[in-house]
Amino acid sequence: MPDFFVIARVVGSDEALPKVCNPKYQDLVLDSFELLADCERCLLQWKERVVALCEVSATEPYSTSYYWGHDVDGEPDTLWGLEGYGHAIGFFIGHPASEVFKQEMKKVDDGKLLRHVQGLGSPDYDLHYYDFYDGFLTRVDDQYKDARDSFVVILHFWAQEGRRKELIQALAAGADRVKKSETQGAVTVQSFAVLKECLDVQMASVYIRTRTVQAWEALQTSSLFKDIFDRARQLAVKN
Repeated sequence: MPDFFVIARVVGSDEALPKVCNPKYQDLVLDSFELLADCERCLLQWKERVVALCEVSATEPYSTSYYWGHDVDGEPDTLWGLEGYGHAIGFFIGHPASEVFKQEMKKVDDGKLLRHVQGLGSPDYDLHYYDFYDGFLTRVDDQYKDARDSFVVILHFWAQEGRRKELIQALAAGADRVKKSETQGAVTVQSFAVLKECLDVQMASVYIRTRTVQAWEALQTSSLFKDIFDRARQLAVKN
């Protein structure tokens, strides 16, 4: 059974996060954020909430990944998170059952940290659920694989009717090419994970983590990136 992942977009209230948005990325169609497992750039309330959840996730038997970051793509009050679990039960039952989770979510509500509606059912929690399909989240040859200051981009694709299998296979082949392109020297592309959405049968996403913003820019402008995503866009109706 593949690992289960959640990509979460959390819309905070005005001024819930500091204005560190990088205007250089405001015109990108991509959703990008800095990886901040310790959330050092968040305001105190969000920092305390997310740090506590990161810490408790490390003690949970099903938890495999718990990365949260701050949007730098034009939504300065938004957080993004990638959570991984060995089984979906870890997200739906295990994680929310912890006393720490309940306490921290109450503090989020009491502090009115969400923009529109407080509570776990709020539309300010925008979640997508995935099975891991292919690619990599970390590399054994990456000495900075656990870095907390990497740069992350998430790409969403909606396949043409009946063509998602082709789409995700094309993206998986791209992940292999990316990994093979860095066989010597320092690793700059730290993650290139192909994720298959569980509820939306036309959707697939790619989670890309690079060591620096500059490494992302180099990848984005490379012929390799163009080849991979030109093919993906041929199979997609929206991205």
